[in-house]
Amino acid sequence: MIMSRVNAPFPYWRYFKMSKDRELDQSLVAVHGHIAGLIERARKRRRDQPSEIRHNLLEAMLAASEQADSGITDDIISANVMTLLLAGEDTTAHALAWTMLFLCTEPGMQARMHEASAEVLGAARVCPTFDDLERLALFEALTQEATRLKPIIPVLLMEPVVDVVLDDVALPAGTPIFFLLRPAMLDEKHFGKPQAFLPERWAEGHHQVQPHDGHAYMQFGAGPRVCPGRHLAGVEMRLVLSMLCRNFSMELTVDPQSIQEVPAFTMMPSAMPVRLRTVGL
Repeated sequence: MIMSRVNAPFPYWRYFKMSKDRELDQSLVAVHGHIAGLIERARKRRRDQPSEIRHNLLEAMLAASEQADSGITDDIISANVMTLLLAGEDTTAHALAWTMLFLCTEPGMQARMHEASAEVLGAARVCPTFDDLERLALFEALTQEATRLKPIIPVLLMEPVVDVVLDDVALPAGTPIFFLLRPAMLDEKHFGKPQAFLPERWAEGHHQVQPHDGHAYMQFGAGPRVCPGRHLAGVEMRLVLSMLCRNFSMELTVDPQSIQEVPAFTMMPSAMPVRLRTVGL
């Protein structure tokens, strides 16, 4: 419904509503009620168990709102939680799906990642401790490289809040601006060997493949509107991919050329059927 409204030539729902619009309204009431419950339970937990430790993003926002003149209201907190709920599922799932494509089609990649996961996980089937996540950076790099080539966020829509001039182009406040993100990520001025799948370009120091301009990678946005769940997504990528590579061999069951890019809320694959076979150490 969000994407249908984004792409609608006319905001008809502001003037009359069809059954699907009424269903959306009902769903939003339920979602907002759930979010209000999350906020209230988190606030009660902070009252009942005072601590300087922020156990999650919601508690961090609540702690910030308690500061004098913070300007952070429950409406602002609710909007951020809504963003996480909306943008934190499809984005992660589709990023993992595109990563599977490269794991299944890049020669030697699975063997290399199996060794890397086994080195950290040992006999465990999943990452044993939070501290071990630091040693799984290469698995997050897999997803960064996959989404550089197959961006799940291929377009950003923005508008200036004041009149500005950008590269000699006058942009009055409120002008819709569409930013196409893939061209910069495939530009050899920003990334060496831009068409190649090279996760090591994201390793610490970025020395393996040059040039490397991380600012051209805009899958999480930037500035004050940067994705609040970017670090959570990185943790999820490390956990899921290390588990898969530690325990399974993966085989794509269709011709990779048959997999199409489908623009929806995020850019997702038309299909990604993968056969998993268990492997040992």
